[in-house]
Amino acid sequence: MKPDSNRLTALDAGVVLFISVAICLAADRLVLMSILVPLTLILRLLLLYLVRKTEGVNFRAEAAFYTVCTLLGAYNDWSTVCVRGVYDYTVPHEFAFSTLPVWMLLYWGMILRFMARFARWRALGPPPRPASTVGIGRWRVESGAVKVGFLLVLVFVTRYTIYRAYLDPVWSWLPFLLALAVYLIVCPPERHDARLLGVVLIVGPLVEILYINVGGLHRYHLGWIGGVPLWIVVWWLLAVLIWKDIAFRLERAIKRLLPDQA
Repeated sequence: MKPDSNRLTALDAGVVLFISVAICLAADRLVLMSILVPLTLILRLLLLYLVRKTEGVNFRAEAAFYTVCTLLGAYNDWSTVCVRGVYDYTVPHEFAFSTLPVWMLLYWGMILRFMARFARWRALGPPPRPASTVGIGRWRVESGAVKVGFLLVLVFVTRYTIYRAYLDPVWSWLPFLLALAVYLIVCPPERHDARLLGVVLIVGPLVEILYINVGGLHRYHLGWIGGVPLWIVVWWLLAVLIWKDIAFRLERAIKRLLPDQA
């Protein structure tokens, strides 16, 4: 797949920025956010449809990929918060079984979609496709399936540990740091990876701090960095590398299943 254009990246960045401002100003207003966020997401899809030809957007595949992003993001956050109790949302919500409002569950799809888009932004010089090399030293294999399996193991291990150690001042973040180190050893990093990590290291915690302290969106245990725990900072670094790879392969597979009919 070709890199994503400045226009497409700006569109998704604008949507995330707009919703982020709304969170900072009105996260406690359930009715307003329940109308504003879905309308913003629908408007995004409409704009994508209008520019689909000039930007080469496969609209059916885009809609399907966004749906997958929403399901993955919403389930992960809901299970982490409502099932495992790792952190808490502090804004009004609709249902007793979920402290996450529906608008936040929908917004998670936009977050994952934007992360995938940003990782493919042409200005960052993304590679034509993610590398499939996995191994240490001379012991390396070239296999996309092996790499995806390795990435899923990292996700499983870090999820498992945070579910059990989110209150521990050391073990809440150390497994994430170790997983990041293992990733960088086993999967040879590229310059593009360094650019992604540099941006996420600054922007990720900053956005979390704004959501917590200005919007009152959620609350973490061990929030040492403006309310943000160290494990979240490291997790975003690991997550952007993992999602960069998996999102590309997933989006490519969806495009093959749903060829453009425009």
